[in-house]
Amino acid sequence: MLRDSLSILVVDDMKFSCEFIRRALKQEGYTSIDVVNNAPEALIRLKEQPVDVVLADWIMPEMDGLELAQRIRQLDEELHHYTGIVLLTAKDDIDSIRTAFEEGVDDYIVKPPNQVELAARIYSSGRVARMQNSLLQTTQTLRRLFERECKVDNITGLGRLEDTHKRLDSLLQQTFSRGGATCTAILKITDIDKLSKQYGQLVYEELLSSVANRIRHQVRPIDLVGHIAQNEFLIAMYSTNDTRCRNFKRILQDLNHRSYKTTDGFLNIHCAMAMAVTKKENDNIDVKELISNIHKNLYKSIEMGYEEVAT
Repeated sequence: MLRDSLSILVVDDMKFSCEFIRRALKQEGYTSIDVVNNAPEALIRLKEQPVDVVLADWIMPEMDGLELAQRIRQLDEELHHYTGIVLLTAKDDIDSIRTAFEEGVDDYIVKPPNQVELAARIYSSGRVARMQNSLLQTTQTLRRLFERECKVDNITGLGRLEDTHKRLDSLLQQTFSRGGATCTAILKITDIDKLSKQYGQLVYEELLSSVANRIRHQVRPIDLVGHIAQNEFLIAMYSTNDTRCRNFKRILQDLNHRSYKTTDGFLNIHCAMAMAVTKKENDNIDVKELISNIHKNLYKSIEMGYEEVAT
């Protein structure tokens, strides 16, 4: 039952009023009720543990209920939470009520509160708060999924351009600070557009997925592999020296010499590859400049019959 699980924080500088409200709510079936006697303490409690509903007196010293409501709404934004706010007030004029709602108050109860009405309004605010928090959680989940989809290519399972750039920058910074070498290569499937037009989208996706899998099998788990364009992959390897660069020729030959199984049978592709070695003394180069320089050398690989990695 909702009443059993709702968490309520009562804020009132009058201790007898707090006790009256606590007893009234307990008689109506609420069990999770906390009490504080001023607004600043209420904010401290809410930062430590958000609640479903805050029931606060409008008129209090230091900070009144209206200012407390404003601060709770700010806190809600920080915590990605929604708190139902109900004010206890002797004010029942239209202007005061309108001001309260404009400042983020969900409901109000005119003093002295009737026990049944008090319980009903707490229930209503708590139900709205639970619904809002459910929507917030769903939104956060969808946002995380969306961000992941933006970073990871659905076909290859590899990071997209922006994510790959960030990870490559981390490798370069590691090289600049610790020494060693980062070997970076760009692989281009030169005939993927032609094959896509001839065999269709499914075969195109199968080829990209197979290329990604072959590259993964040829590198270490700590190496960087990204899908940076429709027909391009980036591979980066960090080591204490540049011996890892020799692996790129083996990767290129494996991709070019072995056929790929697709729904339209076994197909071959042509891949060109160019690479660059970045060392500590190259700390004036950034990711975009590095990738641009490698791109300029891809045509050399094509001229060498797709057998050599251009540098």
